[in-house]
Amino acid sequence: MDSTWEVACAQRLDELGIKWTRDPSIKLGYVTRGRRKRNYIPDFYLPDQDVYIEVKGYWTPAAIHKMKDVQTRNPVRIIILESLQAIAQITLTSLAKPLP
Repeated sequence: MDSTWEVACAQRLDELGIKWTRDPSIKLGYVTRGRRKRNYIPDFYLPDQDVYIEVKGYWTPAAIHKMKDVQTRNPVRIIILESLQAIAQITLTSLAKPLP
């Protein structure tokens, strides 16, 4: 884990019995503000919900650009958790796929 918030997220997912993985081979492409092709590795992937989780406490302009570009280029669902309170409020319902 890269941060105490990521540890808290893993613990919360475990409490709820939600299967998750941290797989560095999962890479979502994006282009930096300087036009460099890069890969984003999500913090968590929840295979049963087919959703990615990013735990982010501090946003730089580059990080904002990265996440917007990742979401534009990749047809995946990413939930961004920006506080310990948001992590504590995760529920199976909040992770469910939204209706079209």
